[in-house]
Amino acid sequence: MPADLSYEPPHTLSGFSGHPDTLSAMVQVAHGPRGEQSMLVRSMLEDVVREVRGKDYLGEILAVRYWVTDRVRYANDPMHVEMVKDPQRLCEEIIARGQAVGDCDDMATLIGTMCLQLGREAEYVVVGFGGHGSYSHVFARVKEPRSGEWIVCDPVAGTDERGMLDRVTTYYTVSLDEPPGSQNMVI
Repeated sequence: MPADLSYEPPHTLSGFSGHPDTLSAMVQVAHGPRGEQSMLVRSMLEDVVREVRGKDYLGEILAVRYWVTDRVRYANDPMHVEMVKDPQRLCEEIIARGQAVGDCDDMATLIGTMCLQLGREAEYVVVGFGGHGSYSHVFARVKEPRSGEWIVCDPVAGTDERGMLDRVTTYYTVSLDEPPGSQNMVI
């Protein structure tokens, strides 16, 4: 049964002070009832990894990354509003319409959440391509448990994640294993 998207989804409108607020909201929704705790998100995840061999952890991570690439169309946020869609909302849009629409923080949150549900360590990487402290993009990376390698999962970069990483001039990471911070934006 398709999700009913005619209602206004749960959200909070408050002040926004930049990328730290966005990251705080991303961590909060990833851990929340419409994120890691969501059975709808878990059901979608199980469909994503159903054909991956058991204990193929890299295969699971890549299945999530490419599934999000195929089902979430990139679009910028509104000009004067920072929005973070929770993972369940993205899954509801995919069920109802076959595709969701979101920006880099929405895609990173969905990937991070699904990988948490797989039992993987995940974090957000905030990057800038200009001067120091100039941040403009975020993506998820997930730790493959056998090798200990961090796998970059950035659907916005398409097939050129290496090229995107080569252009990065400044970055920092936010672990999804840390407790959620305060929320301060549209969710």
